Amino acid sequence: MSDPNTLSANVSEATQPDRVTSAVALGASRDVGALYEEYRDLLLFIGCRKFRIGEGDAENLIQEVFLAYMQNEAQVENTRSWLVASMCNASRAYWRTQARTEALPDDIDDQSDPLTHGLADKFAVMMTLRQALKYLQPRCRETLYLHYLEGRSAAEVARELDTTHRYAEKLIHNCLKRVREIYFSITAVKR
Repeated sequence: MSDPNTLSANVSEATQPDRVTSAVALGASRDVGALYEEYRDLLLFIGCRKFRIGEGDAENLIQEVFLAYMQNEAQVENTRSWLVASMCNASRAYWRTQARTEALPDDIDDQSDPLTHGLADKFAVMMTLRQALKYLQPRCRETLYLHYLEGRSAAEVARELDTTHRYAEKLIHNCLKRVREIYFSITAVKR
C-alpha cells in the first residue's frame, strides 16, 4: 500500500483548486501500481471470460485502460466501475477491429497456394486455346486479338480493318463462335 505521508500530501493537494495535479486524476490519490495489482485479475477475467479475448490481447487492453485512466483529467469517483466500463469498451473496440481482419488457419504451413491448385489445368487450357487460334483464318485471329487482347471496341476494330462498324461486330461474333467450335472439337473426348 502507499505511504501514509504520501496520501495526506496528495489529499492536501486535491483540496487546493489551483494545484490540481495528475495525482488527483489517478483515482482519488491512490497509487496506480496498487490499483493495477488490485484490479488486474478482475479486468483480465472480463476480457478473457466475458469477451473471449486471448490472455495476451486482454493484458494489452488492460494496459490501455490504465493508460487512459492515468490520462483522465476528470476526478473518478468510483474507480472500480470506471475501470470495468473502460475494459468492456476496450474489449468491444477490440472485436470491432478484429472483425475487419481474417486470421490465417492454424495449418497454414500444410496448405499450398490456392492459385497453384489449378495451375496444370490453366496451362492445358492456354495451350489448347493457342492451338485453336492457329486453326483460325488470319483475319479472324487479328480481329479477336484487337478486340479481346488489346481491348478495342468494335468501332476501333472497324477502323483498323478498314471496314464498317456493323461488319466488325459481325466479324467479332463469327470469329469467336468459330474459335469456340475449334476449341470444343479439340477438347472433346472421343470414344
